[in-house]
Amino acid sequence: MKDFARQENGAVVVMTSCEDDAFPADNVLDGKESSFWITTGMFPQEFVISLAKPVQVSQIVVLSLNVKKLAVERCETETAQTFEKVFEVDLQNREGRLQTERHQVNLKAKYLKFTLLGGYAEFATVNRVSVVGAALDGDDGPDNATSSGGGH
Repeated sequence: MKDFARQENGAVVVMTSCEDDAFPADNVLDGKESSFWITTGMFPQEFVISLAKPVQVSQIVVLSLNVKKLAVERCETETAQTFEKVFEVDLQNREGRLQTERHQVNLKAKYLKFTLLGGYAEFATVNRVSVVGAALDGDDGPDNATSSGGGH
């Protein structure tokens, strides 16, 4: 299965509630754990990812640091107007180590909204997002960026 939340697969961050030029939201789409998007010190903070095409999503993985509570919502339509909650979760404090939040899902999405509802510190990061699934049109394109997951 393919990771559709990658820049090379056409994913784009279309909205953020905060931005630091040194740590832009596009970093969550580069597939690296070492780069990240950082909040600007207040909560909630959010970003929205537009997938290149509608996807039947089977797994969502978020690598983060200092996130206390995370909510994920989805939108199926071509314009991101109405979002529906996928999950909301309290994350464990990993005391300076990356948090890996992995959810098996069965949903259709064109857009995904990630909201950091609280943090364990003044600043929190999202290092990587993975959205694994299959294109609804059946054309996944070249399989050059499958999810390697992550873990601890």
